[in-house]
Amino acid sequence: MLDRLIYADWEDPPEAMAFELGFGDAVRAVTARLATVQREMDGALAAPAAAPASFWATALDLYLLTPALVNVALNFKVCVEHGLPLDPTHYFEVDEHSRGRVVHAPDIVAAAQTFFLDAIDASLAVFRLDHSAAARLAALAANIPAGVGDFVYTSGRDRYTWRASQPAKIRDLAADIRARVRPAIIVGAAHGSITSALVLATLLATPLYFIRFSMFKRNDTRPVIAPSDLRFLEDYRRGPALLFDEDIAKGTTLAAFTERLRPCFDEAYSAGVLRHATARFRPDFVGRVWYD
Repeated sequence: MLDRLIYADWEDPPEAMAFELGFGDAVRAVTARLATVQREMDGALAAPAAAPASFWATALDLYLLTPALVNVALNFKVCVEHGLPLDPTHYFEVDEHSRGRVVHAPDIVAAAQTFFLDAIDASLAVFRLDHSAAARLAALAANIPAGVGDFVYTSGRDRYTWRASQPAKIRDLAADIRARVRPAIIVGAAHGSITSALVLATLLATPLYFIRFSMFKRNDTRPVIAPSDLRFLEDYRRGPALLFDEDIAKGTTLAAFTERLRPCFDEAYSAGVLRHATARFRPDFVGRVWYD
């Protein structure tokens, strides 16, 4: 799995975490890096010290680039389902003043949900380094909705998201979960949780879904939920569901996310990779506790 090929300084985000890329270019970049990693990984794992530095850099690029596919697909889905304009560079706030400004055709709305699910599936296949990943990426590229190929994903060097993306910490969380419950689905609070959720779902071999809830970067006052989300989650009503965010500094986001989504399931738990020792909200599962 891709997380086994990632070596980095997990205190400070790398320069490679800061990039701006159109969706079509992101799919092509992920496809190219995937091919390199799959071609060279057996030799690199057999003799890590002899593997060229470029291989490990390519694996890290793949780790950082792949979540962009889910991020953009979710942005497109939110726009069409909530009646927002389709802007290639802007992530709109979703509130009563912004909703319903544009009426998108029903077939576009339906296609957005399919595209979103395909982006998650393709990204999971990449993180598994599955033999189907290249074909899934090709199918995703062939079915990009009109205009979405130019949607731009901008990534910044977010210190806490980076620290929570460390595979060793996510493995600790997976072990804690595995010892006590077998989730039927993981529901991540996007956008921050995407990378760590892809790793966690891979480790637990669990279906994955995302709901946008970005309180501090997008000023969301509540999870951004559409009827398509509720229909999808209804298939997992019995649970157990894992309601997930990557880091819990104060716990505001995960607490509100859990409060809103827990009623969608008969059995649900909260989880995070990192929790600050002073956080008011304490998830049911946590990978590491940090102090600073």
